[in-house]
Amino acid sequence: MSLERPDDRTQAVGVTDDGLDYDALADLLGDTAIGRETHRNAEAFVVRPDEVQDALFALRDEAGFDHCSNVTAQEYEDRFESIYHLKKYEDPTQEVSVVVPTPRGDPVSQSAEPVYRTADWHEREAYDLVGIEYDGHPDLRRILL
Repeated sequence: MSLERPDDRTQAVGVTDDGLDYDALADLLGDTAIGRETHRNAEAFVVRPDEVQDALFALRDEAGFDHCSNVTAQEYEDRFESIYHLKKYEDPTQEVSVVVPTPRGDPVSQSAEPVYRTADWHEREAYDLVGIEYDGHPDLRRILL
């Protein structure tokens, strides 16, 4: 088995010689992305709680973001947010985030675990510490408190 990469590899959506083309990623996500934010380390796309898996599958399968490096959860006065930080093993400098706002009164979002297994424990931690519930999570139970 050869470890060489074929010369005719198809380039992932949103990748240019200069780095990531976030406009191409926005086109890839289409109506799944309801907003866009600029952050210091990476652009972020805002996604509805019931479309998390669609967005993550597109970014993984079409744009090559093969690693969910972290999931953070934040509490604001009017909402909660889950933020998925996606990277590529091949080039970890390429990063994009997916922000999922949920209302304070009903903090429920689709689980990312079917797309990225690493989201399992991150979502459990967010559930335990912040209170966000993740539909479709295989084992949503407290791990710290």
